[in-house]
Amino acid sequence: MKVPAKATMIPVSLALAAAPPAALAQDAGGEEAGAPGGQVPGVTVVQLPQGEPTVETQVVSPYGLPQPGFDPNAHLPSSSRGTTDTSRASDGFDLGRRSEGPASVRGSAGGSYVVEGQFVPESHSVRRGDTLWDISGRYYTNPYAWPQVWALNPQLQNPHWIYPGDRIRLRDPNEGPTRGSIGVRSNATSRASRVAPKTIFLRNLGWVDDITKDTWGELVASPEDQMLLSEGDDVYLRLSDDHDVEIGQVLTIFREIKKVRSGDVRGELVTVRGTARVDRYNPKTHMVRARLVESLDVIERGDKVGSVLRRFDVVPPTATEQDLEARILASVYPYQLVGQHQVVFIDKGEKDGVKLGQRFFAVRRGDRWVQQLGGAGKLATLRPRVQDERPAQVDAPKFDVDEELLPDETYAELRVVHVRERTAAALVTHAMHEIERDAVLVSRKGL
Repeated sequence: MKVPAKATMIPVSLALAAAPPAALAQDAGGEEAGAPGGQVPGVTVVQLPQGEPTVETQVVSPYGLPQPGFDPNAHLPSSSRGTTDTSRASDGFDLGRRSEGPASVRGSAGGSYVVEGQFVPESHSVRRGDTLWDISGRYYTNPYAWPQVWALNPQLQNPHWIYPGDRIRLRDPNEGPTRGSIGVRSNATSRASRVAPKTIFLRNLGWVDDITKDTWGELVASPEDQMLLSEGDDVYLRLSDDHDVEIGQVLTIFREIKKVRSGDVRGELVTVRGTARVDRYNPKTHMVRARLVESLDVIERGDKVGSVLRRFDVVPPTATEQDLEARILASVYPYQLVGQHQVVFIDKGEKDGVKLGQRFFAVRRGDRWVQQLGGAGKLATLRPRVQDERPAQVDAPKFDVDEELLPDETYAELRVVHVRERTAAALVTHAMHEIERDAVLVSRKGL
């Protein structure tokens, strides 16, 4: 090989491994590099021992980016790591039961099983430092079941705020003792699931015709050392002389929230605070010792006790025997507007000929839009001119139609589900738009 005279020669050492001498590079003349006349000047060939070559590579990532294969969640426990593998059915979280405490497993080989452990009491008294997470882990050995415990205690508006002395219900008091198990227990069902089909259950509001007659007594005392009472607490009730109760009877604890009057008909909307089960009764003193088996809100001394109707059976419609007109007194919730599937109370009852299943129709006459402009102000009745070149030109439309010439329009249907002496409860089965309080209802003979 001829090298230009002006070229600078740089010695280079090549380490060739796993290559036989015959495979070494040859010069331009075809002679082997190892031959005396075929050696390339400035190049030193070193033959390594036979064996597998060792190659070390390093990929340098751009500044600010992690190296390939870096796991940012490596420092987290397995229960806190997410997953991006969509082929796995599991989400990668450890929701299993801890191994502490005795437990037994029931089930067939290769099938599902039920883990049972310690006895679960009816309620738990909150101590300082307790949380629903801790309570669920203590009794069910699964802290992730705390939403089920919260669902059993509707009096807790915020699950993060519980205080020492609060009673936390752990299971349904109507069912027997149970043992803790993972997940949702069979007795941790909601109250709504026990309501029979085609039945309306009023949870925390009710209606009474006469607060004097419907009030049986009053919650006067409690052996508990706390002002606010809840489910699981014992209370003392004082009944009036004209009311008697039996052991095991359930009474409603309520408060008055709104008085309603329409002509000679009057009633009161009440809020249900809870229910009490009679454990002892002294007919001479009319004193009752009871246990609070349900608390929908805070219960205090001085609350009324009675029998408030909360369950209504949806009966099939029946034909009306006479024409009748009624008005809506109030709804289950003290709203001005009601809609479909809500319960309302009307000012006609058994004395007026109202029967179960009777249908009433809400009717109105006139132009709805014009009627709603009454309280909207003067500007609501002005109509701007859009094809007038002059600025800010408006017209005042005239509404001179006699509403008596317009027909009645039916926009809702109601069905009576409960009848009392002077009032009745009705379910809105169909509504084209909202129904206002004091709406006109008609029931036609034969319909």
